[in-house]
Amino acid sequence: MTTVIARSPAPDPITPPSWPALAGGTARTAGAPRPPRGSAERAAVCTLVAAIVFQPILHPTGPGNSSPVDILTVASIVTALIAMAGTRRKLRAPYVLPVFLYVAAGAASGLASSLPGTALVTLAVDALLFTWCLAAVNVLSAPRALRYAVAAWSWSGIGWAAVVIIAWLGHISFIEGLTATEGNRVMFTFGDPNYASWYWGSTVLVVYAARTPAKRWLRVTGTVLLLWALILTESNGGALALSAGVTFLLLVRGHRRHGWAGVAAIGLTIGLAVTAFFTVLPLNQLRHWAANSHQALLVNSLGRSGQSTSERSLLIRESVQLYERSDGVVGLGPASTKPMTAALLYPYVNEAHDDYLAALTERGALGLLAFLLLGASAVSRASPVVRRPLSAPFAAAVPRPAGIVAALITVSLNSFYEEVQHFRVLWLLLAIVAVLGRDAARGRLWPRPRGGRPAVPVVPVVPVVAAGRGLDRRAGLRQGRRQPHPRHLDRLLEGEEEPGPGPPPRRHADELGAVE
Repeated sequence: MTTVIARSPAPDPITPPSWPALAGGTARTAGAPRPPRGSAERAAVCTLVAAIVFQPILHPTGPGNSSPVDILTVASIVTALIAMAGTRRKLRAPYVLPVFLYVAAGAASGLASSLPGTALVTLAVDALLFTWCLAAVNVLSAPRALRYAVAAWSWSGIGWAAVVIIAWLGHISFIEGLTATEGNRVMFTFGDPNYASWYWGSTVLVVYAARTPAKRWLRVTGTVLLLWALILTESNGGALALSAGVTFLLLVRGHRRHGWAGVAAIGLTIGLAVTAFFTVLPLNQLRHWAANSHQALLVNSLGRSGQSTSERSLLIRESVQLYERSDGVVGLGPASTKPMTAALLYPYVNEAHDDYLAALTERGALGLLAFLLLGASAVSRASPVVRRPLSAPFAAAVPRPAGIVAALITVSLNSFYEEVQHFRVLWLLLAIVAVLGRDAARGRLWPRPRGGRPAVPVVPVVPVVAAGRGLDRRAGLRQGRRQPHPRHLDRLLEGEEEPGPGPPPRRHADELGAVE
């Protein structure tokens, strides 16, 4: 990660003179050395990548629900601050306003709460996760660092899934993470099967976005392992959220090929298929069949879905009753739902299992408004990633950026029936979306020709392997674009070099990064 100033390209009618600087964000002068070994910048990238790799290691837990991976989280924050202090780069702080309002609402509610200690610990967790998100935004603003991050996430996720499957096949209970309360639901070291399902589902889409591993058969094998690990969690919500992410990718593909007519056609096709399925096999009939199948996998997933629905309905009623006990403006205090339901002898004692109700009950109306603003801020940053092409370095780092947005959607949908606000991977995805969204939004600075479409440079989608060096040249040839030689890919990732002009593309540049 270096501060760079790109060399000026030869002027042409398609690429404006300012585009190379836009492509790399900050670039370095030609011939300037890379960050030396042992530098603060390299240490920041390495510690952040290590924190990403060890995201599943959440048990054993410590004070304040801390985990072993938090050691790397704090280390990545510290090294990022040291690295940023030694450069002249402008620090980026997306999501700062909604998070500030959210924490302020929690602080005000905590002061009026009967559980100020619990509120203080929760606010400290909020601050830690947001600080990590900011550190990730600033470290991953370099395309090479972003490439390392998504590649490490892909490879490590596949590796952890393989460990889980081997433990399941070998009946190694302490690796499976089996507990008496959860039955045979495999949660590994996550401590919660639903938490584990969010990780496996989001990793499936990150593998798709990063096109890592580079070889297709390895990607398919890795995806199968991740889906297998997801099935072993027996989480209905995780499977439903992943289905929503895949549906989003199909809709994006339809829009890029056929416009809104394609979106309508795919949406109607999926809707009719789902309706026909549940018409032939009603949901209650499927639940009854699964519950009496004597297959543990079906009994603990589809068979218990009716019980889960009734329990969440009861939690919603209890949360509304708790909110009615507050003054409406200030909530009962962060993380107070479970202690309050126990103190008031409610029939079902548990957390809110709904981020929106939790924000309203625990942090008041201001907390709910702040949470909605955070969601709107994420949507505003994700929108350019889907609608506009990335610059060449970032397109090389993340060949299919719509997959990152789909991963964020997959995790976010769980907030309607779980509390995901303290899910570490959620904040990592928010950071990556902020980086990609900022790069894609720069396309508005490109001049418009008379036809009205932005005159964007033809950016090839370069699939690369974990080290950022290999690439699949056949994919580019099928799209009619010349792919850069592997030895030039390092320069492309750093924004030093532009792709060759190549033959004219078969599709418009707006379709770059489309779902394939």
